[in-house]
Amino acid sequence: MIEISKEQINRVNLILSDVQKGPQRVFYQTVNRALTNFKSTVIKGVSEIYTIKQSDLRKEVKTKRKKATVNNLLGSIEFGGNLIEIKKFDITPNTNGHKVQVEVKKGKKYTLEHAYQTDLGKYGTAIFERLTRERNTSQEIYGPSAATMISNAAVIKKAEEKAQETINKRIEQEITRILNKY
Repeated sequence: MIEISKEQINRVNLILSDVQKGPQRVFYQTVNRALTNFKSTVIKGVSEIYTIKQSDLRKEVKTKRKKATVNNLLGSIEFGGNLIEIKKFDITPNTNGHKVQVEVKKGKKYTLEHAYQTDLGKYGTAIFERLTRERNTSQEIYGPSAATMISNAAVIKKAEEKAQETINKRIEQEITRILNKY
């Protein structure tokens, strides 16, 4: 959780006491900027740990953002999403009798014993795994969901630190902006 300190609140109230709703305007703008920064930092953080491209992750992640307003200074962001096809990660398809290899987390490669890549025509390609010796017992392989990757402790910690930095910088910028009547 990211918070604005009591000292920052007191300082803003002291400086902008004569401006109508000045402190509220500073805080809601600051919180909304921190939320935007938090989301982009999370996406970058996931791509540093996992082998998924940022563009693929942005397509798969579902966000629900509640912006702060002048009357309600609380803002929040929630992340969700379904399982992501394994082909969006770093894979080495089976060629010349070699087994399919996949690297979901950077530096950790796994061999999928009964997996194969197939062309689905206009739907692209997919990686399937045969469950038994029977011909029609294959199912598509998926990696972790966007929400699972985002909930990684290292990703959250880095994003929270970056959002706190944003809050500390933006408060000063918003004070200046309001005092200069922008």
